[in-house]
Amino acid sequence: MADQQTTLGVALIALLQRYGVEHVFGIPGVHTIELYRGLADSSITHHTPRHEQGAGFMADGYARVSGKPGVCFVITGPGLTNIATPMGQALADSIPMLVISSVNDTLNTPQAQGMLHEMPDQLALSATLTRFSQTIHSETELTSALARAFDVFSSARPGPVHLQIPVSMLGKTCHLTPMQSRRQATRPAPDPSSLAAAAKAIDKCHSPVILAGGGCRQAASAIQQLAEHLDAPVFLTINARGVLPPAHPLSVSASGTMKAARTAIAASDLVIAIGTELAATDYDQYKNDEFYINGTLVRCDIDPLQINNNYLSDIGVVADSQHFANALISKTTRKQGNGSERCRTVITDAHQELTTEMSRHLSLLERVRTTVPDAIFVGDSTQLIYSGNMLFNTARPNHWFNSSVGFGTLGYALPAAIGASIAKRGNPVICLIGDGGLQFVLGELGTLRDAGQPVAILVWRNNGYREIKTTMEQAGVKTVGVEFCVPDYLKVAESYGIRSFRADTIDSLCEQLAISLDNCEPVLIEMEEAEIMQ
Repeated sequence: MADQQTTLGVALIALLQRYGVEHVFGIPGVHTIELYRGLADSSITHHTPRHEQGAGFMADGYARVSGKPGVCFVITGPGLTNIATPMGQALADSIPMLVISSVNDTLNTPQAQGMLHEMPDQLALSATLTRFSQTIHSETELTSALARAFDVFSSARPGPVHLQIPVSMLGKTCHLTPMQSRRQATRPAPDPSSLAAAAKAIDKCHSPVILAGGGCRQAASAIQQLAEHLDAPVFLTINARGVLPPAHPLSVSASGTMKAARTAIAASDLVIAIGTELAATDYDQYKNDEFYINGTLVRCDIDPLQINNNYLSDIGVVADSQHFANALISKTTRKQGNGSERCRTVITDAHQELTTEMSRHLSLLERVRTTVPDAIFVGDSTQLIYSGNMLFNTARPNHWFNSSVGFGTLGYALPAAIGASIAKRGNPVICLIGDGGLQFVLGELGTLRDAGQPVAILVWRNNGYREIKTTMEQAGVKTVGVEFCVPDYLKVAESYGIRSFRADTIDSLCEQLAISLDNCEPVLIEMEEAEIMQ
């Protein structure tokens, strides 16, 4: 097949198709017109959010559920600054995201020219939020940069990648050479000597535990088999919920910030940490320095920089979590102990730590899960999420995720829920969001209406930023800026053609959920905390 004469913008669309990209999230602008020239005739579906922040969060939710990178098109200047927050969230949670932007042709001019959307240095901005950021000057650079990006997504610690293309280059004629069949880089297998050291330590131990992080999401089966092989309780971070389902006797969804979990981990003579940063948001959220690892620490991560981050490992293994788990099974002796009993003790003791309010929140979440067993729960920073992060679990990985940790942005849940629904069409998605956070992205109700997916938006209404208000009061700070006007969300939803309902009991909530999701339609359900928790 001969070279094809085309434009760089059209060539980009063709290359994305060859990498299996099926969806793109973005808002067209005068600086990206040529980027869209080949899109309508391609197999890629374009989704238009109402703000570039929504595009980034949709790409994030899509990537988590599909396992494929979320791809975004944004304009020069404000398009990139608007999507910077989602890029920060994706970087914090290791989510594969490809952001393609235009850039003014003045990028190498030392003095500003007053061009539309001009920024002093886009690359410098995105460099702090990405695995790498690059300016594209030719079709050769475009081809190599995309290959590098997809190698990062497939074989390294994932995260956002940003490619910017000068406006004049997008419409420039180029020759697209047929891409040779190439094998993408694969995830690393464990080094034999490090693996042997880990296996030796495991065979000597008597009470192992596994700390599973977000890096285990694509290795659920292998992690479960390893846990059963070692009779080891598996403590699931927030991003690892569902790696072992709630009913599994070795599954511990209790947060590492809870005393029950910390006691069990500290008592273990060997801790296997896989795909987790051992970060404060999962193990020391309240910064009281009471999380201890007293036993031998065997640590596996795909990123070598994580092996001794936060906690020094006794044995470090740089490897993919699935390769590591499978290799340990073959290299270690099967154990029979009291793993299930240790799990039951942790779960029982953890429930005793919950406040009355948290227990009620968990009961609500469990009722919703029973009503919609295969639902994907996507959350913002809000009360139900804080309580759910303590102990809630789902039957599958990537069915419970939220923005309350890591970068910790508000306004994440609705667009991320839309992205999740696009990744798994027809699968019910529960969006858990507060009445404050929803106002960050209210316009994305229109995007949900466009998508027509079964997303149920559960609005937790407390007329402001309650968590911040409570924290201010506890600190003895006079509350300012935490109470404000909240719109009538039922009317707003109806104006977008989305059915809405106010639930005053958990029974009425679940009834309305079942009706809407059975009909495969979006719905907004508002809940007043004081009413529904009675």
